[in-house]
Amino acid sequence: MARSRSSEVRTPIFFGKNYEFWKIKMVTIFKSYGLWNLVDKGIPISDSKNKKKASEEISEEKDDEKAIAILMKDAKALCIIQNAVLDQIFPQIANADSAKAA
Repeated sequence: MARSRSSEVRTPIFFGKNYEFWKIKMVTIFKSYGLWNLVDKGIPISDSKNKKKASEEISEEKDDEKAIAILMKDAKALCIIQNAVLDQIFPQIANADSAKAA
């Protein structure tokens, strides 16, 4: 009897060396989850809500659902990245991310 394989992708851990090799693997993982465009380009920002009329409430709800789906994908991508680095490297990434936001 054949064993069933898990569909879960094993994320490579970055130990501080061979970054280019690790990066290639990570890009492939993000592409396999349909997350690469989000990781590469970031969250799309739309000012369409400012232009909407009151009669377009249904369309606005769909936009909200799309925004939630994008935020969930963003959280999934962050989770993959955070789980793919050594604990000692994680603070450097977290600090770099908060410095960009400031």
